Amino acid sequence: MMIKRVPVIRRWFATSAADVAKQQQFNVFDRSAKLKQRSKSPKLDLEKSRKVEYLRDEVAIRTIERLAFITRDFNKVLDFGAHLGNLLKNLCEDSPVPPGGDEADVKITEQLNKDKKTIRSKIKEYIMVDSSKEMLERDSNETFNEVFEGKIIRNVADEETFDHECLKESDQFDAVISNLSMHWINDLPNALANINRVLKPDGLFMGTLFGGDTLYELRTSLQLAELERKGGMSPRVSPLVHLNDVGSLLNRAGFSMLTIDAEDIVVGGFPDVVSVCEDLQMMGEQNAVLSRSNFLPRDVLLAANEIYKTLHGETDENGVISLPATFNVIFMIGWKKSDTQPQPLERGSAQVNLKDIL
Repeated sequence: MMIKRVPVIRRWFATSAADVAKQQQFNVFDRSAKLKQRSKSPKLDLEKSRKVEYLRDEVAIRTIERLAFITRDFNKVLDFGAHLGNLLKNLCEDSPVPPGGDEADVKITEQLNKDKKTIRSKIKEYIMVDSSKEMLERDSNETFNEVFEGKIIRNVADEETFDHECLKESDQFDAVISNLSMHWINDLPNALANINRVLKPDGLFMGTLFGGDTLYELRTSLQLAELERKGGMSPRVSPLVHLNDVGSLLNRAGFSMLTIDAEDIVVGGFPDVVSVCEDLQMMGEQNAVLSRSNFLPRDVLLAANEIYKTLHGETDENGVISLPATFNVIFMIGWKKSDTQPQPLERGSAQVNLKDIL
């Protein structure tokens, strides 16, 4: 019996570390279902798919505002989880002055458009990576692609496995930017480590993802409605990363000089909970948890709608109640470690006594 078991033992030890890590990985999201959800939206209704890009466009603008403070050139940039190219589109299109904007709004908009032009001029090669071919190529013929003077490359690749040829070479990108795509990755620490690997030394990573308080109105309404009608709860909204965890994730991946903050973006004016769910569906952001229930009973949905209005509804001057949806967006910046980066002085090397100052 012992002799027969030897080949099995040897084969187990011959298994690669990557295979062992994959076997041990705890998956939360159904990646195949998420790919189908995201790919379905552009084919289902192209115009409506474009109308629900307001959130990604807004986050792209706020990412551009942060990029404007970085003065270095980025010859080769990776847009990781690019969707249709919201970041590139907003870099190439001038932002209008908000309706009813005052003189300050005019100046802010003018500065933003100048920053867009400056950032565009720094990028020579723009590589877009996304798992959904339909999403990635949806706007490939739009005019904003012609405004960009550099080279645009679109590659269909899984953001989790990093198995595409363009992602295998290390130390190749000056910057990696990710706009609201990493919250569907099961092995986020490994994805961040791979992003660090493909960056050049002292390269920039700037990413955004939805934080833990996103859609708390919808979450609480569905939970209370299901408790009331069914006596239990199903995972209707995906689990998300919390702000306090992002720093340790970036440090673990090898990034330094971290900058992390969060902003709440509130989208209002939804007439009912069905409208909220429809927008999420057209965005490709509906639930993809492995343990999800694929059926939402009508009575639960009706109860959730009333609870949503009661707890979170906003009433205008005409007495009409509309529903808000809050998206907690985490912004993170990290730099790949390099010997050229500023280093802390050795302990005890100070030449001024703190007592003398105080």
